[in-house]
Formats: sequence, structure tokens, C-alpha cells
Amino acid sequence: MSDESLSKNTDLNSEYPIGDFFSLENIIEEGQNACRIVINKNHRNPHGVLHGGVTFTLIDQAMGIAAMRALQPNQICTTLEIQVRYLNPVFEGEVEAHASVIKSGKRIIQLEARVTSGSELVAFGTGSFAILDRPKNL
Repeated sequence: MSDESLSKNTDLNSEYPIGDFFSLENIIEEGQNACRIVINKNHRNPHGVLHGGVTFTLIDQAMGIAAMRALQPNQICTTLEIQVRYLNPVFEGEVEAHASVIKSGKRIIQLEARVTSGSELVAFGTGSFAILDRPKNL
């Protein structure tokens, strides 16, 4: 699906409360399916490490961007499941999640994502998104 079609489905630059809560930035230029944060005190667990839930949210968001690009204009998607492997702790700096579609079927999209801090792979995930018919009120 082209970037033009994506904008017909959902405006990824529109108001997005959870993105604002996490200070999350979508990366959608040049066909990328990604997002990033710059770690601040609100992203850390009590040990000063990037919280696993924040990493999960980055993966879910990047996969959501990739999944939306695989949709037809009359469709929406939602997360079915995501499995995350945490590889290395992150204490500060910028963290990015990049996702790609492994397979897009009629009702399920299979995805994978890689989370990096600088050049270091800190987590990766696989997930499935359901493809739904767009409700008339959306």
C-alpha cells in the first residue's frame, strides 16, 4: 500500500493520546514503519532501566504503522498478540522500533519488529494484527 493510501486510512500525525503520554514520535517518511522515544525519567523502572512496558508500546506502535499500510481503505486493524524478547537494558538516549510485515492474509497480518538503541539491538518481537471491516461510524 502506498503512503497516499495510508493517509486515507489513518492520519498517523493526528492527535494520539498514548503517543503523547510516552513522548513517542512516529517515523513514517520514506516508507519506514517505525517510532522512537528519547528516554526520560517517566520511561524508567525503579532500577533506572527503560521499562519493558515502554519497549512493548514502541513495538506495538511500529507494528501498527506497518499493519495499517497493508490495509484497504475500508479496513482497520487491531493487535491480536505480541511476543517480545528483551535482550539488553537501556538507561538513556534514543530508542527506535522498526517493524515489517512478514505476511498479510485476508484477516490476519503477521509482523516482526526490532528495537535498537544506537546500533545495539535491545529487543525484538513478533506479532499478529486482526484485519477488521471499518465500522460505518469511523
